[in-house]
Amino acid sequence: MAELGLVAEKQFVCSNHGFVTRTNGTRDLCARFIRNGDRVYDAFSRYDTVTSYALSREGGNPGGVTKLLVPFLKAWGILDNSAYEYSRDVTELMPGADHALRYILSQMPAYMTTGSYEHHIMNVSDMTEFPLHNISFNLIAFDKLEISRQDAKILKNITTEISNLRVSDEAYTVTENKYLNKDDSKLVDYFDDMIEKELSKMEIYETVKKMTMIGANEKAYAVLELCRKNDIEMSDTVMVGSDNSDYQAMDLVRDSGGLALAFNGAEYAIRGANVAVLSKKPIVATVLVTEFYNGGIESVYNLINNWTKEGLQTVPCADRNLMNRMLEEFPKKLPEVYIVEEDNINDIVTTSAEYRKHIFH
Repeated sequence: MAELGLVAEKQFVCSNHGFVTRTNGTRDLCARFIRNGDRVYDAFSRYDTVTSYALSREGGNPGGVTKLLVPFLKAWGILDNSAYEYSRDVTELMPGADHALRYILSQMPAYMTTGSYEHHIMNVSDMTEFPLHNISFNLIAFDKLEISRQDAKILKNITTEISNLRVSDEAYTVTENKYLNKDDSKLVDYFDDMIEKELSKMEIYETVKKMTMIGANEKAYAVLELCRKNDIEMSDTVMVGSDNSDYQAMDLVRDSGGLALAFNGAEYAIRGANVAVLSKKPIVATVLVTEFYNGGIESVYNLINNWTKEGLQTVPCADRNLMNRMLEEFPKKLPEVYIVEEDNINDIVTTSAEYRKHIFH
């Protein structure tokens, strides 16, 4: 196609939190419906990350925290309508995310894959006008689930214990074997014991365990299926991710020569990426995605190698109007953009972790 002067067909896939929304929909629901629910969510999420990546447990599926949380949310009385309405009230988009998605949709087939519950994603779809049928998400009807009063009481007591656990933020690489620190070791032991001795004996746990929920593996399968369905090569695919559960999908795209872009990425999102961006505004990713659409990954790298105000004003680019709009959005300082390589990846992980603390709720 290049010989004919045609642009190869490409496709775009993104996750939700960090690129589209500033707020974490699942964490928001926990904070609203579970006592000390934000701390409870953080502990569950840490358990999920440590066991899946640092310990590399067989059969692990990063992002499975959404399934484990369902019985606890039910125990605290969550209802579908209340979950939808609360999500509508608190969901906050990243500045310009709706415009970014509409622009990308005008350029190429675009999809979203996320581990968020439907209550949150229906609101995201409404707010961005992104087609709901182009989003894969977790379908869960809380109203239809049943839990005994005794089990609900047990789970409420457990959440009190969970909220008192210390949650570490230490980074563990995927290539180095390393002992867990004291806090992580205690947290993992607690969850292992709780799941085996309490949660696994409950009827609601057996019900939820049979549900198909979207975690890291499912996100990777979604990208593979889109390549098959649309007859588009993985090397012609963009995957924008922010959370640890995006690692597998991003790793697939990166290793195939596509654009795996970590946008305000958590540790393992960055470790699966070939490009990392730290920015409050998704227009930065839109510029890079457009460059990839027109010129491939090498064109993206060339743009990043000229990532100064003077450089971007003169470097050839896919859409000069879009580039100028981005430069106007950042009159004082450009966002940080990196080509992710072995010698800088740990520094990017550290920098991004600090940045995430300032921009995410």
